[in-house]
Amino acid sequence: MIFLCLSRKSYLKYPSRAPDLTLRDAVTSGVYNSRRANRQYVAMTDEEIWSFLESKDRLFVAFPMRDSYPHLTPVWFCIVDKRIYLRTQDYKVKAKLAEYGKVCCSIDDGTEYKELRGVTIWGRSRVVTEEDLIQTVSGTMNAKYKRVQWKESEMPRRWVAERKREHRAFIEIIPTRISSWDNRKLKKELQ
Repeated sequence: MIFLCLSRKSYLKYPSRAPDLTLRDAVTSGVYNSRRANRQYVAMTDEEIWSFLESKDRLFVAFPMRDSYPHLTPVWFCIVDKRIYLRTQDYKVKAKLAEYGKVCCSIDDGTEYKELRGVTIWGRSRVVTEEDLIQTVSGTMNAKYKRVQWKESEMPRRWVAERKREHRAFIEIIPTRISSWDNRKLKKELQ
């Protein structure tokens, strides 16, 4: 998968100048634009988009950096009330970049053209500070990734000790625009 997310430097310095919804608008209205990714594709419905996202374990997330390059990383994620949440350590680059307020995410699957499908999400990001929301997201993440989390008995003691000293940061992504494609639907349109 090739993923590109470009951003203007001025938006990093002044997120309020961004051309899409403000964070307050997105938070209070819960509104985002959903459309097909390209004229040649068939878009997923809103329900299909969220179901597809829920079924996946890894999301590619890009935050703009000061040098205009995207910081792109695959992450574990969960969804609560049509918002995407990431868990990381508070010293990680993505936790600091999330404070700029802009993010782009992408996820896809399929091998042959006729089975390709995916979703790209543009939105606003923030580091979560509300303790009740942190508990909800933490519980959701732990349940989703329970079977693949590292086990203390399987890791070096020094590594485990370092992990226990770390502080978690939770990042919220509020979609402002969503594009999707589902090439499996092209066959249905021919019939």
